[in-house]
This record gives sequence, C-alpha cells and structure tokens, in this order.
Amino acid sequence: MARAEPRILGVGLAAGLLAGLLGVGGGLIMGPALILKGLSIRRATGTALAVVPVAAAVAVIAEYLTVPANHDPLLALAVAVGGPFGVAVGRAIDQRLEATHLKVLFLAVLLLAAARSLGIFGQIPEQALDGISAGSRSIMLLASVGLGMLAGICSILFGVGGGIVVVPGLVFLVGGVGFHQATAVSLMAMVPTAFISLRVAYRDDRVVGRWLPALFMGSLPAVILGVYLRNSWLDARPLTIAFGIFLLVVSWRLMKPVPKA
Repeated sequence: MARAEPRILGVGLAAGLLAGLLGVGGGLIMGPALILKGLSIRRATGTALAVVPVAAAVAVIAEYLTVPANHDPLLALAVAVGGPFGVAVGRAIDQRLEATHLKVLFLAVLLLAAARSLGIFGQIPEQALDGISAGSRSIMLLASVGLGMLAGICSILFGVGGGIVVVPGLVFLVGGVGFHQATAVSLMAMVPTAFISLRVAYRDDRVVGRWLPALFMGSLPAVILGVYLRNSWLDARPLTIAFGIFLLVVSWRLMKPVPKA
C-alpha cells in the first residue's frame, strides 16, 4: 500500500461513519481532505462524488436491515426528482465561476453546516415538527422536490447535498419528519442524485482514480456501522456537535492556500 493510502483509508472510514450516522454523503469529509492533499477543489469534489452514491446505496440496505420503518420511499423519490434539475443548474454555475469564487462558496457551505450542527439555528428536535407542511402530505412532497433541487446544486458544486440541505430541510422546514427518518430519506434520495452528479464530474475529468480504492475500503464498512449505531443506541446530539467542530477546523485549514492538481 502506498505511503499516503492509510491516511486516505482513514478519511474513508470517517466519511462512511458520518454518512451512516447523520445522513450525509461523505463529501464533506472527503472533499476537504483531498483538497488538503493537494487536489484542486473541482477534482477533490469530483473524486468524492465517485464514492458518495455507492456508500449511500450500502447505507440504504443497512437501514432496511435495521429499522426499515425509517424509510419513506415516496418522500425520497420527491427529493430525487428535484435532484437532476439542481445538477443542471449547478453545472451551469460551475462553468461560470472562477475557482477562487467556488472555494469561497464551499467554505460558506461548510460554515453553515457547522452552525446547524452546533445548534446555533436551534437544537435538533426529539419529535417531528409541524413545519410548512402542517401535516399535509402534498405540501411535504412538493417542498421535498425543492429541497432535492438545492441538494443537486450543492452536489455538483461541492460534492455534498443531503446532510446540508435535505436533512435540516426535512426536519426544520418541511416538517413531519424526525431526525432519524430524515437521515434515511436523505441517503435513499442521494443515490440517484449523486450518480447523476458523478457522471457529470467524470465527463468533466474531475475524478482522480488513484484515491478511490482506499476511500471505498474505508467508507463502505464504516457506513454500515454508522447506520447500526444510529439506529441502536447512539444519540444524535453529541455527534452533530462533534461534526460541527470538525467542520470549523476543516474550514479554518481550507482558508490557507493549497497547490492545484
């Protein structure tokens, strides 16, 4: 194994574990880590996208084997329907922005995710909130399509989406969905959206293959463990706080200049 690969394996482990625990795709971990290894932001996020859909699919299977009641296939489908439209918009934005502007946007996304995880915008509720849907299934589905579009934009631009957009959007905005169910819906909807984003990233030559074996070896077993722990006995609150602190550290490090690939 090459000298750098154990570190990348650790990145995959961390990304997979947090994907299973919090419903994120892992791009928030892999993208910044690959940037710090010297890849440009576009190639780092593109490489992360190669892992996200596979890890999300494994998480969906693990969810069915642990607590299948967390899944809401129709809600996940609504999120997924909006994804391709968001990917198209995200690609148009990506082609018109300079790398420095893209990095600023990426940092802003990381800081917003950190603020949510640390409870600055309110703690994660133990029970489902009413939200804008107020119990209406139709409104819930329509709003979820909009969340999917925003997730698609974030997916193609930053290699992230579900943990930042879909999970808090379902819990705090749409309503009627608890945290555990929101993470399950996010992971299920992430599979087709991330595959579409990956195809675009691969076509744009943004995927670096040499890191993928170690990332897969770390993330796939870890995502199964993360789903099991979330559904068995770990509380989400201390995990989201730890995740927020991690994002603040990564954001601070990303403010330093890094060499381009």
